[in-house]
Amino acid sequence: MNIKELLKASRFKMIALDDDPTGIQTVHGCLLLTDWSEENVQRAFQDEADFFYVLTNTRAMTAAQASEVTRSAMQAILKANQDFNYRLIFVSRSDSTLRGHFPLETNVMHECLEACGIDRLPLTIFAPAFIEVGRLSIDGVHYLKDGDKLIPVNETEFARDNVFAYHHANLQDYIAEKLGGKAFAYERFRKGEKLENLKTYIEALQNNEPAFLTVDADTYDDLENFADCLLQYLSQDERVAVLRTSSSLPKALSGIENKDLLSKDELIQGENLHQGLFIVGSHVKKTTAQLEKLLQCPQVQGIELSIEDILYRSDELWEKLQAELIACDAAGLTPVVYTARKEVRLDNADERQALGQKVSDFLVSIVARLPYQPAYLVAKGGITSHDILTHGLNIKLARVMGQILSGVPCIRTDNSARFAHLPYIIFPGNVGNESSLAEAFEKLK
Repeated sequence: MNIKELLKASRFKMIALDDDPTGIQTVHGCLLLTDWSEENVQRAFQDEADFFYVLTNTRAMTAAQASEVTRSAMQAILKANQDFNYRLIFVSRSDSTLRGHFPLETNVMHECLEACGIDRLPLTIFAPAFIEVGRLSIDGVHYLKDGDKLIPVNETEFARDNVFAYHHANLQDYIAEKLGGKAFAYERFRKGEKLENLKTYIEALQNNEPAFLTVDADTYDDLENFADCLLQYLSQDERVAVLRTSSSLPKALSGIENKDLLSKDELIQGENLHQGLFIVGSHVKKTTAQLEKLLQCPQVQGIELSIEDILYRSDELWEKLQAELIACDAAGLTPVVYTARKEVRLDNADERQALGQKVSDFLVSIVARLPYQPAYLVAKGGITSHDILTHGLNIKLARVMGQILSGVPCIRTDNSARFAHLPYIIFPGNVGNESSLAEAFEKLK
């Protein structure tokens, strides 16, 4: 049986708890929940797709908040499944550059399964490869591919993240660092290995919690091979698996077909008298380079927001910004609203999270108060795109359309959103090359 047939035959439902809104960047056709009310979770279980995503957005939260939110989502899902009795596979979908609350979130997932008396594999499968954008796990080491070069991720800017810094690209050493010296069991599933190898690793790990199985992958063939082995194992074993992944393994586990990148006609349906709108909140080096290229495009108007104005003069800033947006739109220009590129340095992670939230709140207010419906909306960066999704556009549940560029997902809002039937493009901060934002604009204009 192929993966799709295995999912159907064993009544599997894969559920990805996503710590950032960009995790749907490889999939299509499934539901995305930003609210795990009983009604929404039941709709997701009733949906024809064999998988769905729950956007927890925990990467933008403190550790305590992340734990609470993950537990809340898990409890809602497990309670709803009592009416459906699906075989569940839980994915903690996170960053391909190893940033996020790890192993906190997978620990909470295991705890929730234990509390409900659900038999589980007492280990976490760790597969951070993101094939589409060159995040590759080779011989137990995780790399970022840049042109022809493979750069260990601990040598990139992402390893120096203000909140989630780390020092190792070797995944066993990375796990050791994140466990703070606590002993753990470890095995590695290598390229080309089969079901018998997986059984051997699980048997070696299952009496030695905490335990981790990493997955080598530098192609989709590697991930599809592992997905096939895992589903075969689970179909015989009956226990629930918990995985920590980036965006590629969930696609392999879902069994969906590849889909072409979305065309302009698929994205923008019917006439719209207004221009689109870009909102750029991410501050990583790649985003800044992409922003510079976008601002060079004809028919684009950049509008820079200072952090000081957002923090201390937000009312005056909004009045000025609103006038600029209306003037741009009337002139046939696409406004690109972005925060000043200079990063504000603060002493601790909680202060940095709080500052980021204040900036995000202002960016959200732009969408909430915008006096016209744009032809489309592009949000750049994880915190920005999440808060616009949930608070600016008021989306509780949506269908994933696909991708406009590799790794760049799009959803369409429903009638209950702030702007109905709006193409909303979620552009990850660390995806694409220097021209990617400009390419998205050229495709949409």
